[in-house]
Amino acid sequence: MRRDRGSIVVLITAGVVALLGATTLAVDVGYLYVVRNQLQNAVDAAALAGAQGLLAQPGNYTAEGAAVRWAMEYAARNQADGQQVLLSSSEITFPRSNVILIDITRPARTFFARLFGIRQANIRVRAAAVVAPAVGGTGGWRPWAPPDQFGHGGICVTPEDDDHGPFNPNPHTWRGIAVNADYYKSPYDPEFQGQDLSLYRDCSPGSPTGFIAPRDVDGRYIELKSDSPEYPGNFYALALGGRGADTYRENIIFGWGGTVQIGDTLTTEPGNMVGPTRQGVSALIAQDPNAQLRQDPVTRQWYVWSDRYPPNESPRIVPILLFDPTIPSRGGRTTVRVANLGAFFIERSDGRSVFGRFIAMRLPGAIAGTPAERPARQSSGAGGYLIGTVQLADPDEYR
Repeated sequence: MRRDRGSIVVLITAGVVALLGATTLAVDVGYLYVVRNQLQNAVDAAALAGAQGLLAQPGNYTAEGAAVRWAMEYAARNQADGQQVLLSSSEITFPRSNVILIDITRPARTFFARLFGIRQANIRVRAAAVVAPAVGGTGGWRPWAPPDQFGHGGICVTPEDDDHGPFNPNPHTWRGIAVNADYYKSPYDPEFQGQDLSLYRDCSPGSPTGFIAPRDVDGRYIELKSDSPEYPGNFYALALGGRGADTYRENIIFGWGGTVQIGDTLTTEPGNMVGPTRQGVSALIAQDPNAQLRQDPVTRQWYVWSDRYPPNESPRIVPILLFDPTIPSRGGRTTVRVANLGAFFIERSDGRSVFGRFIAMRLPGAIAGTPAERPARQSSGAGGYLIGTVQLADPDEYR
């Protein structure tokens, strides 16, 4: 009998130890899993913010640059294991010019495992984000669509050139230059998928003639709505989400939130609409009346300074659609094909015309295209495209 009692005590003791071990496993492993998720959320947010910094300051990978600073700031907005997630600059790397990689290891406390001498466990998490060209989105489109840049021979022609005329596929003379045919190729032509367009320097055949960065855009002054239409009744205005002056004016002030992508066909809004244009632009500018376009003395990049919003976050920075100039337009209500996307700082309007300057922006609700496969080290954030977006990527691709 005593021998049986001893066996029972041994079995009970073993059962208690096993139960304690199981409890330790269940509680501590579950808690460590929660902490790991908290850390992963923090580095995901940091990577996305850092990639936005690459859009704002392409080629700046220093500790003072926007990519590193924004990554640190957004990581610190999160907590894990009851502690603020703070990054060091050594934990932030750039395996490619359009990719930010964050790799951290943090200790997490244990509870029951302390009974076995295990006071903490190290958790490693990684996150990567890539800058990609935007091929569309829902970003508050303004109701204007000037023609994309095309070429007379190898000379780029923009909407700011008063005498560029419509796209002409026949032999002609322009500014004393004999041209066999005008030439246009959209930056979104499938031929350029995966390329870094920022490396192109001219509009010669074989290269994109449409606006790309930084070749064409830094601070460039563009007439977004024309007072001298090439075709009667069409002043570069669009009917987005509806027709009529009221819809047009509201779209100027607040933007249209519908989805637009490269290749879509949109309907124009005929008529000069001087009053609605003046009213809409005045209301838009009133949202941030003191905003100014400035140039960084060190990086030479243009940005919008505001006393109400962070740099390049002014509501006066708006997305604009650029249409394919090779498709002949017509007078009155007609259609245009979206060939390029741009962002502009709205400067002024007299109601008859609207003027803005190219500037970088983050497009809300952007649809990501294909990132550059071999981006240059000092490439523009979106690889030469005018509007970029960011997306999380597999960090294992950038070991």
